[in-house]
Amino acid sequence: MQQTAVTARRSETFSLLGPAEPSLLERLVPAANAWHKSAAVVIGILLVSLLAQARFFLPDNPVPITLQGFGVLMLGGVLGWRLGLVSAFGYYLIGMAGLPVFAKGGEGWDYVIHGVTGGYLLGFILSAGVIGFLSQRGWNRGRSLWPMMIGSLLIYAPAMIWLSVFDFSWPAEGKLLSQGLYPFLPGDILKLMAAAAVTGGLWRLADSKR
Repeated sequence: MQQTAVTARRSETFSLLGPAEPSLLERLVPAANAWHKSAAVVIGILLVSLLAQARFFLPDNPVPITLQGFGVLMLGGVLGWRLGLVSAFGYYLIGMAGLPVFAKGGEGWDYVIHGVTGGYLLGFILSAGVIGFLSQRGWNRGRSLWPMMIGSLLIYAPAMIWLSVFDFSWPAEGKLLSQGLYPFLPGDILKLMAAAAVTGGLWRLADSKR
C-alpha cells in the first residue's frame, strides 16, 4: 500500500513536469549541430556580459541593479538546461579567469570570493539550469512565466546564504532581506515578465514553422 502511494506521488510529479522535449533553440533550429550549439553558448555568454554593464546603484547599496538577470533567464529559457547551464557556468568561469564580464567591469577571483555579489553569481548558474529543465518539461509557451519566477527566486537562495555566512559589513545586522532582497524585487519582476514574454513569443514562432 505504501509503495503504491509513493508510486502515485511520483507519477503525479512527472505528470506536472511532462516528458522531456527539445529546447527552444532546437525547436527554432531543428538542424542545429554541435557547432551551432557551441556558437549559441558563446552568444549567451556575450549577451549576459553585455547586459551586466547596463547598471545603476541604489543609495547605500553595493549590489548593482543590472539587466544581466534577464540574460540569465533567457539562457535557460532558450538554450535548455544543458546549454543554459554551460553558458551560465562559462560566464562565471571567464569572469573568474580575469575577463571584465561582471557588473562594472568586475573580474577575477577576488571580485567573486571577497565581494557581496558572489552569491548572486552562483545563483545565476542554478537559475539557468532549473529554468532550462522546467522549460524542457512542458513549462513553456503559455506557462513560460512559472520557470522564470522560480529561476528568479533561485538566484537569491545562494545570495542570501552568501551574505549570511561572510562578513562584508553589508547588509547591516538584521537587514538581510530589506537590503539584499526587497530592493531588487520590482526590477526582477519586470525582467522575468519580459523573459517570459520573449520566450513565449519564440515558442509560438517555433510552433508556426512545424
